[in-house]
Amino acid sequence: MAVAVGAIALVAIASACEPTPDPTGPTTTSTTVATPTGWRLVGGDEFDGTALDTTRWKPYHSNYGSANLQLECNTPANVAVSGGSLRIMSAKQTVATCPGSPVAMDYTSGFVGSRETGTYYPRFARFEIRAKVPHAQGLWPAFWLRHRNGASTAEVDVMEYFHSQLPGKVTQTLHLDGVANVSKRNSSFEAPTPTPGWHTFAAEIAPDPGGIRFTFLLDGAVTHTYVDPTHAWADKAPESATWDIAINQAVGGRWAGHPDGTLGLLELLGRCSISGTAPDGCTTTGIRRVDWSKPTQTTYEVDWVRVYQRAT
Repeated sequence: MAVAVGAIALVAIASACEPTPDPTGPTTTSTTVATPTGWRLVGGDEFDGTALDTTRWKPYHSNYGSANLQLECNTPANVAVSGGSLRIMSAKQTVATCPGSPVAMDYTSGFVGSRETGTYYPRFARFEIRAKVPHAQGLWPAFWLRHRNGASTAEVDVMEYFHSQLPGKVTQTLHLDGVANVSKRNSSFEAPTPTPGWHTFAAEIAPDPGGIRFTFLLDGAVTHTYVDPTHAWADKAPESATWDIAINQAVGGRWAGHPDGTLGLLELLGRCSISGTAPDGCTTTGIRRVDWSKPTQTTYEVDWVRVYQRAT
């Protein structure tokens, strides 16, 4: 049965399989970032244990994302918790059988969602993630909210990184009431690097005299806002339990490019990711190639996810 998340304790974490460890070891994280002024913590996860808390998150084992022609099989083995962080690891690895796929898949990655555990979050809240995202064509890390009735009703993309299209820029987007890209902004967060740093991506959702206001932030600074005047989606779920949280890293797909294909080419769209003439004259400036031999460069690492509501 689905539950609303009110004031829940941030506890240690419970169980997941882990692929071959990175020989350099996990990063030990620092979680000293203060609660934003005027907010109180009501949910999320600090990832301080030794395994995924499966009372809050379901690690997917499927080809979820195949509608976007993604290339990965999502498996629990590509998700690990240690050293104070959640790590979603992508790999060039053939799996003969992936649930939901009629064919073998040549890549694996990870996806965790709160929906399948019945964990839903309030309509009006601030959702934050502190993370390191890899810079490489074909990797598509994301942190997003799905409406209780499904992403086709409403979706809030708090963070997506399409490296080959926008090297060093995060994309934050709203899809509401079946309309895609209602509001969208790309913002620089760091120069492409093999050693990414920690950044905080957030979205605030609040009532507004004109409707419902969405405010997106990057490292505490507002990137853009949008007021939805109609918000039909809001009446389709309880105010106390409107959103679930999804954290994943896709491989390939229409907008990410092929990890081992022509650099700077979105082959499924038949165009260059930045500029030039496909397939051979594409701009490659700032676009990094996946180095599958270095797991630290193919891992999406999450220090924490925090959900706040306005202090009263």
